[in-house]
Amino acid sequence: MKYVFFLFSIGIVSYFAWKKPAILPSLLAGAVAFDISITWFPPLGPLGSQLNSFARLLTVGIIGAALWRLGREPEKRQELKAILTHFMTRAFLIYLAAGAFSLLYSIDRGKTAVELIRLFTLFLLYLGICLLGERKHALLPFQVVHWVGVALVPLTLYEGITKHFIWRGYLAEGEIARVNATFVDPNILARYLVLAIVANLILQYLNDVTWKRGVYFGALLGLLGALAITLSRSGILTLVIVVTLLILFIPRKRMVLPIGLLGLIGAVMVALQPAVRERLLTIKIGFGALGEQRAYLCKVSRAMFIDHPIFGVGLGGFEKMFLTPRYIIYKTVIPYVQGVTLSHTTILTIAAELGLMGLAALAWVWFALVRVLLGARRIVFLQANCEGMTHRARTSKADLDRGKIEQYLPVVGYFLWIVAVFISSQAEARFFEDPIIWLSMGMMLRLSGGVGSEQRHESKIAAH
Repeated sequence: MKYVFFLFSIGIVSYFAWKKPAILPSLLAGAVAFDISITWFPPLGPLGSQLNSFARLLTVGIIGAALWRLGREPEKRQELKAILTHFMTRAFLIYLAAGAFSLLYSIDRGKTAVELIRLFTLFLLYLGICLLGERKHALLPFQVVHWVGVALVPLTLYEGITKHFIWRGYLAEGEIARVNATFVDPNILARYLVLAIVANLILQYLNDVTWKRGVYFGALLGLLGALAITLSRSGILTLVIVVTLLILFIPRKRMVLPIGLLGLIGAVMVALQPAVRERLLTIKIGFGALGEQRAYLCKVSRAMFIDHPIFGVGLGGFEKMFLTPRYIIYKTVIPYVQGVTLSHTTILTIAAELGLMGLAALAWVWFALVRVLLGARRIVFLQANCEGMTHRARTSKADLDRGKIEQYLPVVGYFLWIVAVFISSQAEARFFEDPIIWLSMGMMLRLSGGVGSEQRHESKIAAH
């Protein structure tokens, strides 16, 4: 049965890659929610690492579809040249080069090579999304993530109430049951719910139909309730920061009511749920065994950074270095939990593995992302001003304002998705490893006018 399901999944991906490749990034946004799909596929031997889940299968499909279009469409080859010379792409390549350089001194060169292959595969995913993405589908990934998140709400409630988990049942054991739904970890579920809440607010902002806005607001309540049930401190902190940034980045008038009610309902949930309140009150020191593990992981990360400040111990070398006599003394003995030896904090992991070189490369990536965001805002507002001067007799200011917001807001949404993953990855890692990052960066580049005919059109506007 697993082989039948696997072949059926390949058929679906192949169909969209052939007929509707622009839809593949949106399908990937939904597939990320199904970590559980690794249990639905058969053992695939050496291919398993690339094809043993929906998300990985779609990643291969996107890369394959992009390669096919590159071979058949000369204009796509021109777009690829523009993508590869774009400052954001160069920033990613700098980070990749830093990891490749660490092969020369890494404590675990085999693991470094594996990590480099994975990073390069995800970089190819980014290129594929840049080539396949289309402006007319700018909101489709938000819609997919939002409604997949809403579909997970009943399952989250079921697991929270019954303590019967459909996957990884051991998470239900102990004093506090942390629901994970279809995800490998409760914090990763919380991360996806935050992405769905961001998508909800953006879609709600762009919708003028009263009853649809009501539906979105009802869905928002469900997503917030599911997030509370995960008892994820990092998820709640991420939501607060991301919503604050959303208010800063966009016109606030239309967001006052939904965000105000979101905050009020969140405060009521915290007041009425002792478990949620206790988790929030322990956000600084952690809770139980998990907090102790993170404490010693942070200490050993700092120790590695101090000992290897410039270049680190090598990409992916954290665990092997941790197990050496110099650092294993930091490992806390916890009676009822097997202590972990993999770092769960993105910044500290990069500091330990790549040193100041890696941190500088990460900072450059963030500089490039902010530059794309500000560039999109500048291009859209400049375009609106030019249209206002040219068509003033036919176009009202309200129409121009609406048009430029509809172009700019998806870029803000994708940027906030990246911010959300980055913040939550300080508690559960999986930053560059999360396909949502590469999907968001690819769509930001496409929508900001960085590639394709849209870039040429907007460049002409900027020149006038």
